[in-house]
Amino acid sequence: MPPKRIVTDKHMQEICDRIADGESLTRICNDTQHLPSWRTVLRYVQEHEEAYTQYRTARNLQCEVMRDQILDLVQAPLPDDPKLAMAEVQRRRLEADHKDKHIRQMQPLGLRNKAE
Repeated sequence: MPPKRIVTDKHMQEICDRIADGESLTRICNDTQHLPSWRTVLRYVQEHEEAYTQYRTARNLQCEVMRDQILDLVQAPLPDDPKLAMAEVQRRRLEADHKDKHIRQMQPLGLRNKAE
């Protein structure tokens, strides 16, 4: 059994920075040997108020990155072939809809989490 890893402030800072850059928590923890598992991180976030605030802020920033990704996706040029263009439009629509739904769930009150 591998040794149990502790979540440090340095770990949380790295994790939250990478989440804010648009990466998923599971990918961050699975691809990096020095970080604890995603389960350990989520338990830590549940138990520590400061970690929760830091994590919540990172997730809000991640939603802003997703908004920019949707804009980039919509504005990117389409292929010249009409069949490929239609397929690409459908793929982009699916991706944009998924990201938009995720944003609305994560940020129902906007970036500052306040009713306007």
